[in-house]
Amino acid sequence: MMNKKTHLILHTIARYFLATVFLMYAFAKLLGTQFLSQPQVWDKTLGQLSGFELTWFYFGYSYEYGIFIASSQIIASILLFFRKTTRVGIVLYLSIILNILVLDFAYSIDGAKGMAITLTLIALFVFLSEFQAFYQFFIQQPALFQQKDNPQWLNKMHASKYVFIPLISIGLFAFTLILKNKYLAKNEFFGTWKVAQLAGKSGWERVYFQSANTFSIRSGHNLKELYFGKYQFDKANQTISLKAFKNANEESDVLKVDENQMYELLNANYKIAGKELVIDGKGVKIRMEKVR
Repeated sequence: MMNKKTHLILHTIARYFLATVFLMYAFAKLLGTQFLSQPQVWDKTLGQLSGFELTWFYFGYSYEYGIFIASSQIIASILLFFRKTTRVGIVLYLSIILNILVLDFAYSIDGAKGMAITLTLIALFVFLSEFQAFYQFFIQQPALFQQKDNPQWLNKMHASKYVFIPLISIGLFAFTLILKNKYLAKNEFFGTWKVAQLAGKSGWERVYFQSANTFSIRSGHNLKELYFGKYQFDKANQTISLKAFKNANEESDVLKVDENQMYELLNANYKIAGKELVIDGKGVKIRMEKVR
């Protein structure tokens, strides 16, 4: 058990250390030296990016978002420099550093793990030093409204929350599961297919069968999109139909499709054997190999 003077010195050093490190990171974001992706990263596909490259590119995509993070770090730092605002500052600090810590481990950013762990442990030391005050404020302090303040009809319904909470939780879980199975289910076509042989069509290099029975056909070095639409297949008769949007764009609503907005691109028989897909129809024959 440390004495009060030692605790005070360690607490002060911890506050200043945490604040100083966060200021350093904040200024790095403002000056553009953090979240900076090297030129080679821009030419990689998403599948080629490491966890570090992916997160760095994501956070660096928007300078405004970087300013938001930097501003939060600066505010937390300033609050920690002063004893009266330490409690507010450490809550904000922990909300930021815990998120960073989880990101570092979830995305295997090995170079940043050591500092994130160190800052988290020191921040917890400051937080736990104030634990008594936090417990009193959040747990022991009376709520804004007491039971006696409720209208009579609300008091009668008080116990209903113990039924409402599990019911709404189960209901929302079931609803989300239904939506997942309806729109995000993966069938035998789902994935990326490389066109190995093509007759009757031109320019097809990659065919993507995606969620909600959508497809995208792309071509060229930059895999420019040629067609985007919906597909249907009959497993019993081994037939597949592709319908493309006449004017495909990012705002095309694939969940509410107007048939007048689409035209038939392909209607043929198909055969899937392992990682090979053959589509054979009138005037068209395509052999594809599954990439992933």
